[in-house]
Amino acid sequence: MGTGPATGMGTGPATGMGTGPATGMGIGIGMPTYHEIMTTDLSALTTAADRWDAMAAEFEKQGKTYAREVHGIAMGRTWTGLSAEAASARFTITLKEFQYARTEARAVASLLRDAHTQFTALRARLRTLCAEAVAAGLRVSERGLVTAHGTHHPESVVRSWQNRIDKVVRELTDADTGVHIALAAVTVDSDVMAGGKGFNGGALGDIERYEARAAQDTLAKLSRGGHLSGTELTELERTFRDNSDDEAFSRTVLDGLGPTGTIRLTNELNDLVHVRPGHHAQRYATLESGLADTLATATRKTNSQWYRHWRAGMRHAGVAHYATDAQGARLDKAVGYQSLVTLMRRGHGYGRGVLEDLTDDMIAAERRNPGIWRLKGAYAGRHEGWFANDPVDGMLGIMSRDPATAAHYLGNESHMKYLMKDRDWNVTLHDHGGEKTGGYAPTLDTDNRSGFGAALQAAATGIDPSDRHAHYVPHTKQNEAVLKSAIAHLSDQGDDFPPALRRPMAAVLVNHGPTVHASMSEIDIAKSPLEQDELFEVTKQISKDKTAYATLNGGLNHSLVSAIHQDPSHSTEPLIRAGRTVGFLEEARIQSQGDPEQPTFETKPLIDKAISYIPVVSGDVQEGFDYVTGKWMEDEQRRLDEGQADENIARFQARNSQLTALAEDWSRFHGLGNEPNYAHQDLTERSAEAGIRHARGVSGEGVH
Repeated sequence: MGTGPATGMGTGPATGMGTGPATGMGIGIGMPTYHEIMTTDLSALTTAADRWDAMAAEFEKQGKTYAREVHGIAMGRTWTGLSAEAASARFTITLKEFQYARTEARAVASLLRDAHTQFTALRARLRTLCAEAVAAGLRVSERGLVTAHGTHHPESVVRSWQNRIDKVVRELTDADTGVHIALAAVTVDSDVMAGGKGFNGGALGDIERYEARAAQDTLAKLSRGGHLSGTELTELERTFRDNSDDEAFSRTVLDGLGPTGTIRLTNELNDLVHVRPGHHAQRYATLESGLADTLATATRKTNSQWYRHWRAGMRHAGVAHYATDAQGARLDKAVGYQSLVTLMRRGHGYGRGVLEDLTDDMIAAERRNPGIWRLKGAYAGRHEGWFANDPVDGMLGIMSRDPATAAHYLGNESHMKYLMKDRDWNVTLHDHGGEKTGGYAPTLDTDNRSGFGAALQAAATGIDPSDRHAHYVPHTKQNEAVLKSAIAHLSDQGDDFPPALRRPMAAVLVNHGPTVHASMSEIDIAKSPLEQDELFEVTKQISKDKTAYATLNGGLNHSLVSAIHQDPSHSTEPLIRAGRTVGFLEEARIQSQGDPEQPTFETKPLIDKAISYIPVVSGDVQEGFDYVTGKWMEDEQRRLDEGQADENIARFQARNSQLTALAEDWSRFHGLGNEPNYAHQDLTERSAEAGIRHARGVSGEGVH
């Protein structure tokens, strides 16, 4: 009675009712076709679910009767002896089986309803997509093939619609496979009580949890260095593709791996991709991306006991050392957090909480153990830069993809101070050679502060610097606060200004062009939006990098021209301010002693990139900017061609064409013709001289 019914009712009905009604969708018999997806009666799933719920209710009812009429006899005082003890044990097993049967039946019902919900939503998406294709003048056949209909459509358009439809079909196929896995697992009894042949007392009603459990064994095998077959790789790819955005799946996977297991798996994947790549290297890279997205989903909500437990475990695993092929070649070991950030860089959609928490945890670790991240050799460039040997910088790079998070984190003055002034960025060990002084010395990696620079740029501008389609967004108070904080901290560093931050800061200043222009051109120091002495020092240090110099000086032309076009009166103030800003910039560049040395001055693409961070303006402003920038570039090229040294010529002369172009633009805007009169040209030139003198004054160099 205990095991017999369990076999007949536990596994039998799950096969007969669970997969039977759903076989039209492909469960258990292979991939569903487009036609099957569009025509299958999905109500069979809910009908079957109702029957399973009814079965669960009946098991509960019969279980109560059994407990009262049968099990109670063995538990009473009237029946004693060996026979009573033997009967009691068997009756207890059977009573448990009734309870397990109810659990299993309810789980199957839940799985079927979950399947119905998923299939219905995906089919609705597919129908909507097909209707949109037809509305666009295309034809979709009963097999889901897209062809041109009536009007001519380029092959690329037809192919694009076909790809979109195929993608939804694949998503439904992935979901169908997941349902099959869950239904196959829900009836498996792992309890030794009934010899593994009874009902499943631990049955779950969540498809994604079963998919996660199915993936755990394969992932554990991989993390131990085991070889995966093509079938196993395909199933893992499907599992992550279908479920990496599901919280239950993601947390179940991470629970199975544990923090240490997650790091070991990451190391194995990276070795397979970068150190001993075979013909499956790209597939392993895809798995790593799926694991990273799974991590992002699992940790998105940080106000849970699960997250607190995971984070506590990662604090220990993150500072441990792990043997890997990548580091072993250098006679070294990786630190856990380095591997974790290497993984996370391949994922997307991380929540603010986990990004800030992990960054804080890593900073706490390096404060406790200075030099913890130091590894032998460089980890930068195309071939070695994949490994996050500086995990703090790596986390800041990930943070830069979410400008609001970057602004929140760097808006904290203690964070900014630590990263700007207190932190030791020497995270690589290089053999400094010499017979007497052999050994390794800590140095900067060649990509030092790349993440910090990106985060700083995102925090101050509100724009993800890695976004190729970036465009200006209105500044928040946090963006403005980060700008001022960065200028204040960097101005204190003088010639110790980190070279890696010059280009990001140039982009930041261009993005805040109106504020920077207003500050550089202000006569009354007290009214300057930014501290002029700090701004000058930062501008001077930026100008030591030829690319940053071109970005800043060229990009600010946009603000100069915009200011002229924003004043419809005939006031010459915009022209005066433009000249003073040019003088301020010129003096900063001269003091930087970092003149560009390239034989040609091809910086227009850099400037175009910089102004993508500026609000969209009218065609007249754009035309004026292009003209002024062109003249500025001519000045620079002429100076280089003639080999002129700025200290040997009047400084404002190096900007003569640029200043004349600004005067011309002012004249055109006010309808005075294309040629500026002498007075306006002279005014602009004298303003530039005044700007030079003012800049020298705020810089502490004095006026000469």
